[in-house]
Amino acid sequence: MTTGGGSEGDAAATVLARIEFQVAQLLRRADRTVSRGSKRSGTGVMDRAAYLLLHRLVSEGAENVNVLAERLGLDASTVTRQVAVLEKAGHVRRTRDPHDGRAVLVEPTDGGIDALAENRAERQALYGEVLGSWTRLDRALLAELLSRLNTDLSAYRRRAH
Repeated sequence: MTTGGGSEGDAAATVLARIEFQVAQLLRRADRTVSRGSKRSGTGVMDRAAYLLLHRLVSEGAENVNVLAERLGLDASTVTRQVAVLEKAGHVRRTRDPHDGRAVLVEPTDGGIDALAENRAERQALYGEVLGSWTRLDRALLAELLSRLNTDLSAYRRRAH
């Protein structure tokens, strides 16, 4: 079936191309905006990788690097490097797993918990400002659709591996 001079397949491809491009733009702009907002407020910016890793540890508790890597969809060597950076900053520490003395767990420090809370508050204030003209319904819809996209991306990654 054709509509407006093009097929449904063409229309669907056009929508997917728009989504792909907008997601790419979103990722670039979000990181730059958060970075600029942190500089403006005078606090240290926590990069996306550190933020997500620390968020996971604060939310879920101590985990070993392999579990962190699996949950975050990253390679264990990448997570190990990120943990080293967070450890140097005083945001996490490595401890022995009480159930398996050979295994090492990564856990947030009090300083890491505070840094995450500060970064979260800063990011939320920034998005509050950016989305200030949006209705509550539009904000809720965006949150729902982004959550759904992230869930589907994670499921796709699991199926692909």
